[in-house]
This record gives sequence, C-alpha cells and structure tokens, in this order.
Amino acid sequence: MPGTPRVLRSPWLAAGALCAFATASVGLACCGAERSLDFMKYYAAIGTVGALGVACLIACLWTWRRPAALLLHLGFALVLGGWTYNELAGVPDGYLKLHAGRTGSVDGDFEFTLDKFVIDRWPDTGTVRQYTSHGRIGSEKVDISVNHPLVREGWWVYQSSFEEMENPHTGEPFYFTILQCVKDAGLPLVALGGALILLGALLVALGRGTRPACPRSRGTRDTTEVAGNRWAKTARGLYGLVFLGAVAMLVHRMMATGHPPLQNLYEFLMCMAALVPVLTFVSAKVDGQDTLLVDSLLLALVMIPVGFVMDGSVKRLMPALQSPFFVPHVGAYVLGYVLLVRAALGAGRRLVGAGFFLLTLGLVLGAAWGKVCWGHWWQFDPKEMWSLATWFVYAAYLHVRPRLSEKGDRMFLAVGAVMIVLTLTWINLSKVFTGMHSYA
Repeated sequence: MPGTPRVLRSPWLAAGALCAFATASVGLACCGAERSLDFMKYYAAIGTVGALGVACLIACLWTWRRPAALLLHLGFALVLGGWTYNELAGVPDGYLKLHAGRTGSVDGDFEFTLDKFVIDRWPDTGTVRQYTSHGRIGSEKVDISVNHPLVREGWWVYQSSFEEMENPHTGEPFYFTILQCVKDAGLPLVALGGALILLGALLVALGRGTRPACPRSRGTRDTTEVAGNRWAKTARGLYGLVFLGAVAMLVHRMMATGHPPLQNLYEFLMCMAALVPVLTFVSAKVDGQDTLLVDSLLLALVMIPVGFVMDGSVKRLMPALQSPFFVPHVGAYVLGYVLLVRAALGAGRRLVGAGFFLLTLGLVLGAAWGKVCWGHWWQFDPKEMWSLATWFVYAAYLHVRPRLSEKGDRMFLAVGAVMIVLTLTWINLSKVFTGMHSYA
C-alpha cells in the first residue's frame, strides 16, 4: 500500500505495538487506581500523550484521501491535545464543604450559599437514591445533585459526596455537603475530537473506507441449503423458544428492579443472550450465512452459564447510574461486544464495522457521562483504560485488514474477542484495583 506508514505495512508489527499499548494501559490503570499517577503525570503520561498526538497528526498526512481514517486520526489528536492542554494550563479542582446557612466562594468568581441539603432514599431498601444541595447564587435559587452539575462562569460544580455527623447536643444527624469545582480548559477540543472520532467510526460502519470482501467462514452454509432440512427447522424452533425465554426473563428482571436490566455483569450477559438470536436472523439476511450453530454454542456454553455464576441479586440504582446516558452507553457496548465476539467465531464478519462504531459510541458516551457525573471525562480508571485498549485493537485491525491473510484476519479478531472478555473481567477486578466502576 504506497504511502502507508511503515508501522502499518506489517500486520504483525501493528499487532505487537497494540500489545505493548495494552500492557502500558493496564499499568497506568493500576497506578491510577492507587493515586500514584499524579507524580508521573507531567513526565511519563504527558510525554506519551504528546508522542501519540504527533503520530496521529502525521498519520493524517497519509490518510487525507480516506475520510474515515482521517477523521479518526484527527479526532484522536484533538482529544489528546485537549487533555494535555487542560493538564498543563487548567485550574486544579477545588472543593467546597458546607452545611446549611454557610457560603463558599468558587475561586472568587461567584459564591454559593447552601440553604438545605436533602437525602432521598429508596423506600424499600433505605439506600441512598439521590442527594441534593439546594442553595443560592445571589438571589437566584439553584439545585446541585448527582448527574446534574451547576455550570457557571466556566466552572462545573458537582455534587461529589456528603459527610454525616451527629449533633453533640441533640444527638440528631446533620450533614455537610461536599461540592467539587472543575474548570476544564481543554473541553472544547476534547468535545470536537470526540465528535470527529464518532463520525469516522460511522463512516467505517457504512463502508466508506477500504473494505475488502470478507471471506465466508468455514462451517457456515447458505440459508437456502438448510431451509428444507427437518432437523434444521426443529433446531430453529427450539432456538426461538430460547429467545422468547431470554426476553421473558429480561422483562421480569426489569419489573423486579424497576430499571433497564443493564446494571451488572449478570444483567449484561442476559441482554447479550437475548440479542444473539436476533443477530442470527440479521446474519442470514445480510451475509446469507446460517450462523445457528455458532450462536447457539455461544449461548449454551458461554453467556448463559457464565451469567448465572454472577451475582444476580436485585439492587437499586445508585445515584451515579440514574442518568439518561445509562441505557445508550451500556446498550452500545452490549450490542457491540456481541457483534465482535460473533465475528471472531466466524459469524457475521461483515458486521465488524458496525461493532467498531458501537464500541466508539459507547466510549464517547461514557466519556460524556463521566464529565457530567464525576467532573472529568477521563479518570484513568482500570476499566476505562482496558476499554480504550480494546478499542485500539479493533482500530488497528481496520487499518491493517486490507493486507491480512484469511488466517491473520481470524487471529486479529480472536485477539479482539479476548480483549472484550478481559474488559468484562475488569468489572470484578476493579473491586481489587479500586476504580470508578467498582459498583458494577
């Protein structure tokens, strides 16, 4: 491929670079979980980000004729530039700790007076449903709660947490609210970069870049060859019953929990189990492939058994999860993971581009949700870092796919499936390496 950077001419060199990045990302994730990233941020982290940003800009010169690749490279360079600018020139976070009647200043730009702090609890479990600071800025009344920050004078003020104390005279509890104040100087660059990355991924899904015909996987047959087979009809009937059972279970789960069943790994895998039969039908229509055997094995040997091993106890949503981002963010990952794992097993290979777009959508929505909920769009959380490494694996695959042999294509997709499994594993490992996703 003339004009292609040397690192992308060899699929194995690209794969090796991706493995090195994945290893480094896990190391940074574990360091960040222990809060030891601060002392190295201005040296190793920013140096690495700067090098990656320059590499992305150079890559843009080689891909200016391919809109999808150009948008991905340029968008990622803008995201890195915005993050670096904020770390070097941004204002450090501040915190206000107030109780009712007290006033705090946000870096001298404005003052917030707390009138009342209210904790709303679930009536059946007594766990915290939401907590809100009711206050004033001058004569204007404002409310700040989880997922509902106050934006004023370039500052984002978040309901971070609260502290409960006991009145020594009456013995009754009283509360201090803890507000986090963030001024993200690089946010416009990051937002623009995220939009370009999402648009580039959409073009990939629509096939606007270099997209060779995917070889038909071994072990699959055209649907017309099996349509008249009596045993095939019986298998499809049983498969349909499994699908109806999975849907019924999800409906029951939603009625029991009172929210979409996407909170933990048990519900995540059950949603995957309900999606797979739908994708079996889509593969038959789009690819003309009969993927019943692969999909049924995926259900019977992986998703359903592993799902029932996980904790299936009913839990109420914590305040951070009560957000409009909850369903689209998690839902994009559910569908994207199903598509890409099936592709690794040889089913629905033409849907890899759609799976990559869904991974990108989940990543961008997760960053936006993190900004609205936690104050920052990236926290170097273990699961965040591993999800990013997984995204890079598939981005590299799409770059080198035109030069891959059929065997190399299968191997690259298998590596991506392993990365997805490890990403899901971080939901439980994050209880060991403390992170923002430990609640899952």
